[in-house]
Amino acid sequence: MLVNNSVREKRLKKTLLDRKRKMWNDLRDELFRKLGKEYNTQFDNPHDIEELAIIDMLEDTGIAVVDIRREELEQMDTALRKLDDGTYGACGDCGEEIEEERLKVMPFAEYCLRCQAGKEFKKPTL
Repeated sequence: MLVNNSVREKRLKKTLLDRKRKMWNDLRDELFRKLGKEYNTQFDNPHDIEELAIIDMLEDTGIAVVDIRREELEQMDTALRKLDDGTYGACGDCGEEIEEERLKVMPFAEYCLRCQAGKEFKKPTL
């Protein structure tokens, strides 16, 4: 059962907000770095087919990284909403508190270690 502990909630909220702020800063820095002046000038110069393929691959990789970070930010927002409504930190299966150390590493964890391990190692039924 989830224990209502305001000290724990304050620590977890600070951890979530700090992590979210860092993720936004990292994403912003990466976008500015990719879309900076030097990045845009490469399209002004003619390139052969091989160079254009490399540029396309780098852009696709950058888009994938941005998309992963966007998903993480959405998960952080969900975690903050759960914190506000009092359901953050409760395992989605057993209802027990998720260990604070786990939440520091993975703030949007939905399951305690025991239940997560059970999900990962569950054998598929035929």
